Amino acid sequence: MRRHLAVVVLFAGALLLAATPKPLATPTPNAVLSAPATPLATNQPVIVVYPFEAPTDLDSRYGTSIAQIYSQVISQTGGVTVLAIPSGIKRVDYQKYAHVLHADYYISGYIEPIGQGAAIVTQVVDVSTEISVYSTTTQVTDVQAVASAALNARTVILEAAGVIRPDLNTSGSPAPESTSSSGTSVPISNVLTDLFKGKAKGKATPAPTPTPLKPARGMIIARVTGNAQPAVLSIATDELYRAMNAHYATVMSSVVSNDVSKSADTMCGKNRNNTIASGVLTVTHVGGFRAHDTYSYTLNVYACFGAVLYTDTESNNDYSRAIKDAVEKYASEHAENNG
Repeated sequence: MRRHLAVVVLFAGALLLAATPKPLATPTPNAVLSAPATPLATNQPVIVVYPFEAPTDLDSRYGTSIAQIYSQVISQTGGVTVLAIPSGIKRVDYQKYAHVLHADYYISGYIEPIGQGAAIVTQVVDVSTEISVYSTTTQVTDVQAVASAALNARTVILEAAGVIRPDLNTSGSPAPESTSSSGTSVPISNVLTDLFKGKAKGKATPAPTPTPLKPARGMIIARVTGNAQPAVLSIATDELYRAMNAHYATVMSSVVSNDVSKSADTMCGKNRNNTIASGVLTVTHVGGFRAHDTYSYTLNVYACFGAVLYTDTESNNDYSRAIKDAVEKYASEHAENNG
């Protein structure tokens, strides 16, 4: 009888062990990409906002303040779970780090001071597909304008995620003092007021100098295509914008197309006195003892009716340098952006 009972107990124990799921091993990401556990809300998209990049002669607080406004406004308006703003993450790792955070989308961008205001380039990337679902340039002169740009990004995220949008709550101050993820309090309004006044990083404000007038014909930037990784193509598009904006009145197109010639009319819209710049970035892995990647960038400039006005190819081990070289060559030959 005891032997029979023991068999029954052992059998029941085996069933219990079989029914208990084994805990899954937790993957250990690279140290630079490790992320704290964050309780996520359900049934709403999760996003991470990276500090916006700023020119090297400006205080990095400007870019952090822009990111804080975006995070705060989107979080307070609701419908989206906003994670803490990370620091020290390189652009090439944005996609990987967002994946570690289990984010659905990430927001990145950069700022360019213009007179008494700034141009903010905002990009929203779908983490699962690594595709940019939104890219736009916004001219801002105050904190409220930055908050409005954040609300536009939120709307795009909700639409891309298929979530019914709740009413936007834009009452009250959109950007009170905020605290970064590192715990350092940054008075957002004061920092951006300095930006709009054109104060440079750690320097006395220089006497105003005449700003070179850009040609009347503007430049529209279309997404760079090619065989590089999507994250690299995204950065390449930003680099193209930066390089062109140094010479021409430049905006980022929100139209995503792999064939600019067919989409040129839509990209231009009513602004017919523009050209469209895009290009193809090709990466080649060179083997041997010192294996490395080389890049070839073909700059294409289109008319609004789709015709190719200009094309040139530059190569370099640094794709950013290849893009800048191609743009500088175009600018030297076509100062008025006449293709």
